[in-house]
Amino acid sequence: MTWTAAPRHDGAGSAMPRPARPIATPAASTLRFALLAAVVLATSGFAFLSVYTFLPDRLHRLSTAIELCEAERSAAPGWSDTPIVTEEDAQRSDAAHRRLSECLTPVLVDQVAFVAGGVALLIAVALASYLSHPWWIVRRRRLKRLSESTSPRLWGELEQLSREIGLGTPPDWRFAPFARTTGGQAFGLPWHRYVQLDAGLLLLHTTDRPAFRAVVLHELAHLRHEDVDRTYLTIGIWRSFVAVALLPYLVLAVHPELFRTPLDWHWRDVQLVEDPGPTVYRLGSLLVLTAVVYLTRNAILRVRETHADVAAATQGSGDALRSVLERLPTSRYWWSRWGTHPHPRRRLATVADHRLLSTVGLWELAGVGIATGLVCANAGFLVGINVLSDPRLALAAVGFLVGVVAVALLAVAIWRAVARDPARVPSALTWLVGPVVLAAGCGAGSFLSLQVAATVQVPGGLVGPSAWVVSTLLLMTAGVLIAGWITSTARGVLIAPETAPWAMPTVVAVAALLGGLLFAVWLPASAVPSGFAIRWGEPPAIGADIGWYSGIARWADVRFDPALRLVFNPFTLLFVTVLWLVPAIIRRGRNRGVPDLQPLRLGAALTVGAIGAAGVLVIGAVLPFAAKAALPVWARQQEVVDGVAFFAIYDAAGVTIAAVAVAVVMAVIVGRPGPDRPALAALAGSTTAVLSTLVIFFVTDPIACHVNVWDFSPAPRRCFGVVYAQSFSRVAHEIIVQGIILAIPVMILAAALGAAYRRRVPRIVPTPRQTGALGTVATTVLLILLAAFTVYLSLLILPLAHDDWLRRTFG
Repeated sequence: MTWTAAPRHDGAGSAMPRPARPIATPAASTLRFALLAAVVLATSGFAFLSVYTFLPDRLHRLSTAIELCEAERSAAPGWSDTPIVTEEDAQRSDAAHRRLSECLTPVLVDQVAFVAGGVALLIAVALASYLSHPWWIVRRRRLKRLSESTSPRLWGELEQLSREIGLGTPPDWRFAPFARTTGGQAFGLPWHRYVQLDAGLLLLHTTDRPAFRAVVLHELAHLRHEDVDRTYLTIGIWRSFVAVALLPYLVLAVHPELFRTPLDWHWRDVQLVEDPGPTVYRLGSLLVLTAVVYLTRNAILRVRETHADVAAATQGSGDALRSVLERLPTSRYWWSRWGTHPHPRRRLATVADHRLLSTVGLWELAGVGIATGLVCANAGFLVGINVLSDPRLALAAVGFLVGVVAVALLAVAIWRAVARDPARVPSALTWLVGPVVLAAGCGAGSFLSLQVAATVQVPGGLVGPSAWVVSTLLLMTAGVLIAGWITSTARGVLIAPETAPWAMPTVVAVAALLGGLLFAVWLPASAVPSGFAIRWGEPPAIGADIGWYSGIARWADVRFDPALRLVFNPFTLLFVTVLWLVPAIIRRGRNRGVPDLQPLRLGAALTVGAIGAAGVLVIGAVLPFAAKAALPVWARQQEVVDGVAFFAIYDAAGVTIAAVAVAVVMAVIVGRPGPDRPALAALAGSTTAVLSTLVIFFVTDPIACHVNVWDFSPAPRRCFGVVYAQSFSRVAHEIIVQGIILAIPVMILAAALGAAYRRRVPRIVPTPRQTGALGTVATTVLLILLAAFTVYLSLLILPLAHDDWLRRTFG
């Protein structure tokens, strides 16, 4: 950095409060650098694909391949443009599309090679800029070497400062004879670091030794934090993005006539001048994308300065550093907030309170969301048309990868915020506003993507505004739930005086994988207008004229495509299990032999879950008698004609009852006071789901069989038949997925009511007590059995998940 204050001769400064110990959390510059790389790669990839269509030879090859392949598909036997009505029509259409994809494979491979070449060129230019920056700085500023022979006293003091800051190898000290400022600059490569000392700074060595020491320690802190590489890689990425992707794309987007060809090709991607609407939208998107990249670059450069200030202050130079910061000129507000250097007041506040380094900024989370939307739209489009024949599979794969990164960044941001004061209940900014802003940024990023700008003429992408609103609200809801679990678990981990170094990284990894799973389900559904449509169940085959019975059929067999993708997914039940298993393992490992002031009440959650399953048992035992009393025999017959059989409606109703029980027990846990409620709610819900599945198959169904509610003729002699393992697993997954969906609004209401009650009625905090040895052993055994059984159920769902994927992919 460059210090521009005039030298002060007394070196005095007012007393500063003793700063708190810095928090050991991932550096904010690392998060922002990952954000920058994601946005640049996703946007540049689609920009190169657009440039591909402006090159005459590539355009001719692409248009020719499209014409030939379309002609081949039209001439194929059985192909028709008529609407798809029957299952045979759908299968014929899918086969035709597969043939078209196979025909287009060579030209699509050529597109992939072109885009990969452009990305490789962008990376090469960025690396070249990074690798050459030491040579360029030394040459342009005409830096002179400082050594022990030329300035022994100064050189010795500089070497001592490098040892104090904790550097194993001192840097190469250079003198800038033509720089009159009182600053310096750290730069260089990992094997050869430099520190530049301006001429004005060397004058401070004589006139104001404390200020000289503070500035040098600040520059050395950049080397200790190893942020020099991120800094100059960031600068290189920005320059490469502008030179390799932005300028060529901009020139060809505004003036496509530079490569005008006589081909009659009707893609909107080349007809930009004839229709100015998409052109304006595309250029506006490009402007916003460039601003996101530029502001992310500046954010990386800003945060490294505050980290270096804190490191210099911890070496005993706090007062001197404060006096230097007070003399810095104040820039305009907008530049200090969005430029490359933070405002001096912000730097002073951070030196006084190191915990401000962990502040979560809403603009940072919004930037993560915008990057997520950009990557999902652009990368999903690229992978879908060029790599994978099935767009839904492509979107699911991209959604998983992007979701992992986005939720990991959110988790680290929450980690940093909670680490400021783990004992304090976090504000809504941590667990509510942050994920909402991230989800809103994701929605905005999908609007601003160049893929949307190239394929549609109005904002909104491939879906309408209502579908976009629904998908964004669902994403916000999922983000708030995940953030609540992260916040609660982080508090339980960080509040301990001694925390295992693997604890919080494990929490971040679990949250990231869960986010990846949800994004893999959410992204394909959000790409089509009917992706989040609720489809009600079909009427009964017999007895449809009975109004309340038809209503039960419609409610019990309701279909929601994202929920089905979670049902036929071997990771769903595993991740719900991990949500309570990870905090339990961390607490047990941390509190061995040490009283826990905020114990994780696993036994209470197991008890509540068992009570919920008991309720399912009672209702399930009464249900067959109620069904026989309410429905006539002819309505319970098994013949199926244009509708759903009674036994299917009865089974769906049993699953719905169990799902309601899951929602109720989770709401009970959330509504009660105490820490770790999200993890305990997941444990109670898992317990109810697993026990309810056992109850349905081994208790209530045999009871229904004995009373012959299904009106079998003749009545069965034995009611304990063969239990199909896959059906057993499917029911367990249906119960937990439906239960969590139903639990979301119920938990929100329970949490609000519980908080309102606790504000009105003073709560007596019970004295924590150690669980007895017998209770601890029993709880541990039950948790192990529950975890092992959920793993077993997850393995059983694998064949059904494979069949469901094939059916959804190939029809």
